[in-house]
Amino acid sequence: AASTGHHACALCLGRFAHNIHKCKSELLWDNKTPTSCRRSPEGRLINTLGLQLCYDWQRPNGCPSASKDHIHECSGCGSTDHGAQKC
Repeated sequence: AASTGHHACALCLGRFAHNIHKCKSELLWDNKTPTSCRRSPEGRLINTLGLQLCYDWQRPNGCPSASKDHIHECSGCGSTDHGAQKC
């Protein structure tokens, strides 16, 4: 997605104005590619295995935690090398 000054939505990776905390899109910003995660009923990011992803990992500065409770997986593509902002 082209940069517009907005942070990428952790679900659809869109950088357009919308409520990124409540986005429930099933497609990425291109409106063609299925998302690689979904939102739980509580609004948390869930991967294809049903595990809750670390939301801080999706932020521009990532997450410093090494806890196994923090699943550091990109919500956009599933990579463990980066979060949504770098996808």
